[in-house]
Amino acid sequence: MIPTVVQVYAQQNNLIIQFDNGKIVRWDASALRQAGGVFAKLQDDRVFVEELTVLNGTVAWSPDFDPDHCIDLDPVRLYTEGEEVTHLLSQ
Repeated sequence: MIPTVVQVYAQQNNLIIQFDNGKIVRWDASALRQAGGVFAKLQDDRVFVEELTVLNGTVAWSPDFDPDHCIDLDPVRLYTEGEEVTHLLSQ
């Protein structure tokens, strides 16, 4: 089963991501923001925060919320590599 992202928000260089099964993770986006290439625009704090959304069931950045023209991330990677913080945020 591929996990589906239902909500995301930025917290400095971290993403706080909630999945459809209730799991919440904190995913460090520092390396992503420094990667360059297609991710270079995420170095701009405004873009990183204001264009962040959920598209295609995963974390994405899009100026017009178009699922065909966005930067999106692998939800499996986010789910498995993120630090689970469900217990911290669901109290």
